[in-house]
This record gives sequence, structure tokens and C-alpha cells, in this order.
Amino acid sequence: MATGFTVDIAGADGMRTAEWTVGEEFLVRPNRRGADAEPAARVRLLTADGREAVPEAALAMASRPVTVAEVEERLSLKGGGDPHPVLSLTCPDGSPMATVVPEERVPWPQHFHVTDEHDRPLAEITHTPSRFGRRCSWRIDLAEGGDPIIGRRGSLRGWLVFVLAFPLWLTIFLGCLLLTLLTFGHVAEMVVWGCPRSVTWRRRGGLAGGRALTFGHLRTDYHHDPTLLDPRIAYAQAALHYFDTMHHD
Repeated sequence: MATGFTVDIAGADGMRTAEWTVGEEFLVRPNRRGADAEPAARVRLLTADGREAVPEAALAMASRPVTVAEVEERLSLKGGGDPHPVLSLTCPDGSPMATVVPEERVPWPQHFHVTDEHDRPLAEITHTPSRFGRRCSWRIDLAEGGDPIIGRRGSLRGWLVFVLAFPLWLTIFLGCLLLTLLTFGHVAEMVVWGCPRSVTWRRRGGLAGGRALTFGHLRTDYHHDPTLLDPRIAYAQAALHYFDTMHHD
């Protein structure tokens, strides 16, 4: 039986920006239990080395002028910026649940290792960014073996509707923009619209009933089938997806 949950940021630090802070937390909240309910899990962002705080030496270095060589070194990282954080998942009582470690020390890596509380492998997660003619995808390879679980952004039907409706949306958008310009900003009715963002994770070759994890963009929540995917892996995948949406997408 599928269970629902949401992932929410605990506080406003780094919200909707490309920056993230060490110690920033996400909360995995069960659906239909209210905002004050005990979260099913907490996700804490650590440094790329797995530390919970920036060392004092690093803070001292951050306060001094930055050289041209250091700027070039930072820009040499894929996409620029700090390496992707390690995600530490804990249970409601604070005990370790799982850890997500990026394989590449770059801002937006494509490969992640998921381990349990005893540092034993649970899964490998691969994130493939969208390209022209190719949808963004997430792939989960379980440590226990078996077919991978793959989630792709948007359904084929959703993308078809998006392509067919795009000319109409563009016409309405241009009309709203023209109205805003003619009224010098006194009337600003802009139509907000975007490409499909829902994701359904299925075991490769699985049928419609084999949904291990789903993300509904309109309701911004996740539904998970614990018989198909370990909750620890589901929370780890959802946290990665949420982090990517908040700070990158």
C-alpha cells in the first residue's frame, strides 16, 4: 500500500537559490498528519567531506581576500560553486537512518552512493540532466540487485500536451506582457506556466501498477510503495530530488 509524504525545508536559509548552507535541514513529513506532526525523517546537509560545520581554518580563509587563482579553481568545478553536500538522514529519535554521498566532488554530480546506518550499501542513484530531446531522469540501482528503478521527468502524455499548448500559452503570455507595458505596470497579469515536472519511478519493464515512487508537481508530494522500495532509499531519492528542485532546477 502506497504511503504519501512531503519534503519541506526547515527554515528559509537558501530557499529557492543556488546557494545552500551547511546544517540546512529538510523534513520528511507524512501526509495528512498536520504541519506539527513528528517528521518521518530529517535530512541534514553536510559538507562534501561529511562534516556538520565548516572548520575554523576554512572560516578564516573565507574572511581574507580571494586570489584570481582561487576564483579560477572554483569556476573549474562543474557549474561553479561549492561541491554538492552529503545528505545525512536521521530517524525521528535522532538515530542514523541513511547517508547519501556524491561520487563526484562537483556542484551537481550525477552519481550518488546511499548507505545505511552501519555504512553498508543500500543503492546507487544516478541523475541524468535534461538535454534537447531527452528528459531528465533518476535511476536507482539497488545493492541487493535486480532491475533498476527509473524515474523520468514528466509523462509522455504530459509532454505532448505541453508541446501542443505551447503556442496558445505563448500568445497569452505576449498579450499579458503587452498589457503590462501599455499600462506602465499598473495591470500585471502574467500567466505562470512551465514544462511537466512530475516524476514516476518504476522498475524497468514494470507495468502501470508498479510505481515504486511518484512525485506530483501540482500537489508537490511524494507517494511511495514500501513493498517495491525501501523507505530509506525512497526518502534519500526524494531528498535528492527536492534539493535539486530547490537549489538547481
